[in-house]
Amino acid sequence: MLAFDDPAWSPPKAVLLDTSVVVEALLPSQPEHAACADVMRRLADARSRVIFSRLLEIELWEVAFNIALRERHPRKDLRHVRYDNRIRPRAARLLRQAEIAWESLRDTLTSSCVEIHRAAPGAPKLMRDYGLQSYDAVHTSTLIVAGLTDFITRDVGFAAVPPSIATLHTTHARLARARARRRREGH
Repeated sequence: MLAFDDPAWSPPKAVLLDTSVVVEALLPSQPEHAACADVMRRLADARSRVIFSRLLEIELWEVAFNIALRERHPRKDLRHVRYDNRIRPRAARLLRQAEIAWESLRDTLTSSCVEIHRAAPGAPKLMRDYGLQSYDAVHTSTLIVAGLTDFITRDVGFAAVPPSIATLHTTHARLARARARRRREGH
């Protein structure tokens, strides 16, 4: 496991990118924005091959929509306010901004997308073997389908996956928790 916000960190030749890092990189208000935006610059400068699942984009749109919900209903359960018609214009603007920002970021990277139908068949086994949530299992399966092991993420839950499958690159602040999780899992 490595900290991508460590100055000595070197970008791998090829890496899978998780939604959690993209969201932070694109949203300046997020706590790890600087580290995540910097890792994107470093990947671009190194011309690393950046692979992602189409699921990353779907999750990104969900985050943008939820931001609009939180602005309008900061204290309510989002499931109960999701269909509030007053939110849709703001959500549409945020979704478009997220699309433009993601396209712009992708233009700086040497990237390719693995479609969900290629990764989904491996997800149930990963869920059974490591207790991953379905979305995380799709990302992990994408890593396997792409023939990679290097995985850039802020999500400590991926530490349930053995290092033989995933070498995690995360922020220094999350490294201790990720290592502890791997020890608990017996990896």
